[in-house]
Amino acid sequence: MMVPWAAGMLQPQPALAPLLRQLSASGWTTVSPSLASKGGPRRPSQPSAFRSTSAPLASGLGVASLTACAVGHSSRRRRRGARSTARGSNTSVQLESLVANAHAASQLAMADEKIGVLLMNIGTPASTEVNDVRDYLARFLGDDRVIEIEPKILKFIILQILLGFRPQKSAEAYKAIWDESRGSPLQFRTEDLTKDLQQKLGDDFVVRHCFQYSAPFTTNAVREFTEDGIDNVILVPMFPQYASSTVGTCLQDAYEVGAKMYCTPCFSVVPPFYKTPQFLHAQQEQIAKVVGPHGCNVDHTLFSFHGLPTEQCSKTHAKGTMCGPACAERITRTNKNCYHGQCHETARQLAALLGLKEGQWSVAFQSRLTLRNTIEWIKPYTDETLAELAKSGVRRLALAAPSFTIDCLETCEELSITGQEQFKEAGGEELLVVPCVNNSEHWVTGLSQLVKLQAPAWQTTAEAAAAAAPISGRFGIWRQERHEHHKHNEPTESTATSKQAKTTQLKKEVLVA
Repeated sequence: MMVPWAAGMLQPQPALAPLLRQLSASGWTTVSPSLASKGGPRRPSQPSAFRSTSAPLASGLGVASLTACAVGHSSRRRRRGARSTARGSNTSVQLESLVANAHAASQLAMADEKIGVLLMNIGTPASTEVNDVRDYLARFLGDDRVIEIEPKILKFIILQILLGFRPQKSAEAYKAIWDESRGSPLQFRTEDLTKDLQQKLGDDFVVRHCFQYSAPFTTNAVREFTEDGIDNVILVPMFPQYASSTVGTCLQDAYEVGAKMYCTPCFSVVPPFYKTPQFLHAQQEQIAKVVGPHGCNVDHTLFSFHGLPTEQCSKTHAKGTMCGPACAERITRTNKNCYHGQCHETARQLAALLGLKEGQWSVAFQSRLTLRNTIEWIKPYTDETLAELAKSGVRRLALAAPSFTIDCLETCEELSITGQEQFKEAGGEELLVVPCVNNSEHWVTGLSQLVKLQAPAWQTTAEAAAAAAPISGRFGIWRQERHEHHKHNEPTESTATSKQAKTTQLKKEVLVA
């Protein structure tokens, strides 16, 4: 009794019909899955387990393997000496046609395949109502990668305390930045980026976005790709630097939902891009509009990054090292995943691109969340630094936030509103907050490049097929000419010696092929 999946395999593939007819005309009686494993087609005396049926070769890999098999089969027939010069010439033409048909079959088979692109971010409340904000914060702060507290009962107690007073305060902050028609800045700016990136990448890609703690949720977005027949998905955590509470939690959710699916999707990931030219130049372009050449429009430039507990940074270190002042100096093999170190490296790169000299810029960290300073966060703190700079005589300050790619509560309210008040209260005159890269043209172009670097190479082009199995075109002519050259320039020798030399030369040519 034939199982359903086997029955499906025995159905000829329409896209490969021209290729199979070509194989039949060339004397190939069987094409089966054993091609790739055996190195060539079965001879009539060795019937396939699938008899004379064709296995589905719907991918570029199958076509490439089939083309490679043609080389092995052709070489064996030459070694047996059963081919005349005229027949060899005809076979060369047949092989050229085979490669062309293989390429056409590959293009047809992959015509409907698309690559999914999933832009991943933290999320935002559904509205500015206190209950919606509380629901969002409960999911956010309840994530074990965000607040790492043991034992669980202690974390539960702390979470209840935070959810008792923080939602009211956060709701007021969201009201200050909420757009009347489009809602949360993070929401609609992410939608704008998704739309622009889709247009930039074209119809071969399907670009969507998801949030970790609000709709559309990561788990639902991954399932929707599979339901739409998209098996290859590029995950794009929208955070330049790595942190367990951002990149880590987004990828964990996607991996877990994918692993539980019957047809597990194939994921590739755009890694942290803090030092890529695509991100740095897009960010530099935004900052340069504010600070001017060499920072001449402002007294100082402050790079403010989202804060993180020091312990979480230390956990990313190798060989038992700890996060400390050395991380601010340079990236090494032991601290290459340290958020603290990556933030300082981002600032150094941007300062160099902007032409800022030492003393014209500094680094600080914002958005710390702790109860009575019980958790140590990486320093210095942005709010304290704003006051210190104002008191030191800085009147016009540029403030950039290179750990965010989309403007959100932390940039629109914490920096642009609350930060402005803190700076002026300390004696400053003007705080110029630089917009995030958002959906700027430069960033859309750069992000499309980062995505394409992770795209699977599906389609087997004629050039790739020729590289995998150089049996036609210029290489075939070169091989024939080389054979003729050796034939007319062999030294006079005994018949046995001449035959041995020709056999050796033929083996070399087979190895080259």
